Amino acid sequence: MVIATIVSIILAVTFAILYSLARRNERTYAKYLDKIALSIGEEAGTPPLYVYERLRKKLEELEKRITETERERRNIFTILNNITDPIIIVRGDGVVTFANIAARDITRPGIEGRRVYDIIENYHLLELFERALETGEIQSADVSLVVDAEPRYYDAKVVPIKFDEESERYIIVLHDTTKEKQLDKLRREFISNVSHELRTPLTSIHGYAEALLEDDLSNKELVRKFLNVIESESARMTRLINDLLDLEKLESGDTKFNFAPVEMCQVMDRVYSIVEPLAHDYGVELDMECDEPKVVWGDFDRLVQMVLNLVDNAVKYTSTKESGEKRVIARCYEKEGKIVFEVKDTGPGIPEDAQKRLFERFYRVDKARSRKVGGTGLGLSIVKTIAERHNAIITFESKVGEGTTFRVFFDKYREKQPSKTTSEQKLGN
Repeated sequence: MVIATIVSIILAVTFAILYSLARRNERTYAKYLDKIALSIGEEAGTPPLYVYERLRKKLEELEKRITETERERRNIFTILNNITDPIIIVRGDGVVTFANIAARDITRPGIEGRRVYDIIENYHLLELFERALETGEIQSADVSLVVDAEPRYYDAKVVPIKFDEESERYIIVLHDTTKEKQLDKLRREFISNVSHELRTPLTSIHGYAEALLEDDLSNKELVRKFLNVIESESARMTRLINDLLDLEKLESGDTKFNFAPVEMCQVMDRVYSIVEPLAHDYGVELDMECDEPKVVWGDFDRLVQMVLNLVDNAVKYTSTKESGEKRVIARCYEKEGKIVFEVKDTGPGIPEDAQKRLFERFYRVDKARSRKVGGTGLGLSIVKTIAERHNAIITFESKVGEGTTFRVFFDKYREKQPSKTTSEQKLGN
């Protein structure tokens, strides 16, 4: 109401002056009053007090409109600031008049009031701005920026807006497409990996089958050797296809999980009976430690699959170690209200640069070793998916030459356990 107060004072002074003038010249006073009346939509000759009252209301309405306009302006800037895509508004002379929070996060500090050439370090984006200045047309292109030392990809647009002959703005909008680029790269890698994994055994099968067809089959030892290769490569293809189908069903939610209280010691006993003969053949000492009951809420068969993958991997990769102790210890224990399943080996370990990609499909730390032990490159992806469906967290630590330790942290089972895990409920919705 500050404006109204000031206006009231001005009106009072104005009327005082007009009254003073009126005493000297009533005609001049009447003429000025009529002009004021006409300016607010009243007729000439309207009584002075009525004109004053109408003028006061007009000013109050004006102040209200100004307040609402200011509120709308603030709301618009709030909306722009909360848009996740970076938005920068630039004048025709290159000075930035506005930048939302997302834009300030990817540019230099103190962006507003500075020239766009000083705050954007990307030639292609500045070229788009220059082209929009010259043509007055919308410009768009894919650009990449380095943000926090990481490359990020954007679909950039520069939109010219002309208010009048002397006023214009250029809106730079950057839509982050980094995830799309990464997914596209993963898709291409996936297709390439699947093609390669299938091509290798198919080539072997075709080659040995062709050799058998051209042979007189008199050398039974050679025939048996070729058939063993064909059988081995066929089994490898079957494992790959089964793992692919299993992983796809797990990730899509098509696989039904039968949740119930599960005793982890029983899961480990089942896995031990499967893996122990293999460990013996590979010359790896396998120990299982689970003394007291450790109950979690889960699917028994899927937990067996998860534990089997982890223990089987540990045994196989430890067996490739050229010298030193070859031992795998799997144990289950309780810690800070969690049930922890742990697999520790004395294998070759995982290089630090490979650890970030360990759970990716088809990723192998050592391709030669992996193929030697019959790995498909999908086992850890399946393990992680099963853990997530149980609301469990999987971690690992590894040092080259010292071995690797995987841990899966489960919520401890309680009698009033819900019939579905949180992930199951989300999938059900």
